Amino acid sequence: MTMKPDPNYHDNAALRLYVEEVATQLGVEAAATWSEYGPPSMAYIALADRSPRFPGRFLMLQWTDTEGWNLALEPAGGEDPVVLAAWPDRVYPMPLWLAEQVRLAMAEDQAPHCAL
Repeated sequence: MTMKPDPNYHDNAALRLYVEEVATQLGVEAAATWSEYGPPSMAYIALADRSPRFPGRFLMLQWTDTEGWNLALEPAGGEDPVVLAAWPDRVYPMPLWLAEQVRLAMAEDQAPHCAL
């Protein structure tokens, strides 16, 4: 019996390398990432950071090939992730640019907010 190669092998590998480069730009180890070439294609990067507005909640970066990237709270229980920032216009932004945007969004999340 011969095994047929996965026809999506190169696409899977390219997506994995892209997600790992985004993680590297954020100072996150590759072990904290996950990606799956689909349809739909998806990716996830676990961040060690927490949101001060949501005590005890870790942040994550997630991506789909239809919606782009977003910074969100890790879901608790069966809830949907709470999105804090999104970059939907560019499905595959440069990893360095995306990391800078994530850092800016995280800094904004930590800034004091005034209720009017």
